Amino acid sequence: EFIHIFVSNSSKLMEFLEHMIKVQPSSPSLLYNTLLELYLHDMAHDGTHKAELDRKSLDLLQNTDAHYDVNQALVLCQMHNYKSGILYLYERERLYQQILRYHMDHDEYVHIINTCKKFGGQDPNLWVQALAYFARKEENCRTQMMEVLQHIDRHNLLPPLLVVQTLAHNSTATLAVVKDYITRRLQQENDQIQEDERLIQQYRQETEKMRSQIEELKTSAKIFQVSKCSICNHPLELPSVHFLCQHSFHQHCFEGYSENEKECPVCMPENRKILDIIRAQEQHKELHEQFHHQLERATDGFSVVADYFGRGVFNKVTLITDSVAATPTSGNPFMEPPAPKPVSKPAPKPAGANPFLSDPDDANNPFLSEPDSTNPFDED
Repeated sequence: EFIHIFVSNSSKLMEFLEHMIKVQPSSPSLLYNTLLELYLHDMAHDGTHKAELDRKSLDLLQNTDAHYDVNQALVLCQMHNYKSGILYLYERERLYQQILRYHMDHDEYVHIINTCKKFGGQDPNLWVQALAYFARKEENCRTQMMEVLQHIDRHNLLPPLLVVQTLAHNSTATLAVVKDYITRRLQQENDQIQEDERLIQQYRQETEKMRSQIEELKTSAKIFQVSKCSICNHPLELPSVHFLCQHSFHQHCFEGYSENEKECPVCMPENRKILDIIRAQEQHKELHEQFHHQLERATDGFSVVADYFGRGVFNKVTLITDSVAATPTSGNPFMEPPAPKPVSKPAPKPAGANPFLSDPDDANNPFLSEPDSTNPFDED
């Protein structure tokens, strides 16, 4: 209500607004915006107090209790070319792309690199834009381009072909600039190919081993030498139940904890996890075939792609393996493996087989909850 009184005396208006903000920090945004405008105006036209006004302007912007309008404050800073205020407001609003663009417009090479280092973790695309910027420059920016390439390579932000295409527009970007980058990427690709070939060979051997084991189960007799129950860990007594996965149980233990009389209760969680993964892969296969069929016949292909993205067709299927299975253990992962007796017992008719485990001793026992307990099913 009193601002119009000081229209012809901006210095007194500045003092009045500073006093009001000091005694009433909850003053409306109009007071803060007007005070900021006075600071910036006097700073642009009064060189004697420029440093003090610069400090006051930045303190006002950084004051967490100040109720100024961010958009209007940004417009005021841009109108008066107040660099510190512009960059602070951009950072406050997380406009990292605008910060980088500001430094690009002013050809501030050092600040461009520093901005990418500071905010590249939140927005990795900053490095890509920096590379495109330096690639358009006809000046010798070899040092900056090599530093940007190191970060792009480290975080795998761009395929090598796009990097080469981007740098092709720069006449100063010689082969020496991208030589180390291309060499590293080719070596990485070669290592990945070798690793994939090794895994393919390993999976083929494991598959062949499983097939031979399945054939052996169909044609040969199986001798059971397990001496303890896989649930209670007590010595086996007749009547007992044996599975081809080398897990054996007392009949009363098996009947008390088994959900299916034809499936080993120890192997059941792992088996069901594998079956769920197989079913998910089969379902995704059908969806992908249906997607390609609809995409070929659709008049608006983008809507088809968007619909399938929303349904999660393109989500990556991750196979989570149990790290415990990598080390040979007994059927009970919480106890020391007992030494099996060399005496073979007559094998009763097996209650079920587990075709999913290549090594019967690698299965986990989910029925033991504490390592020091002889019987994990007793109440504490």
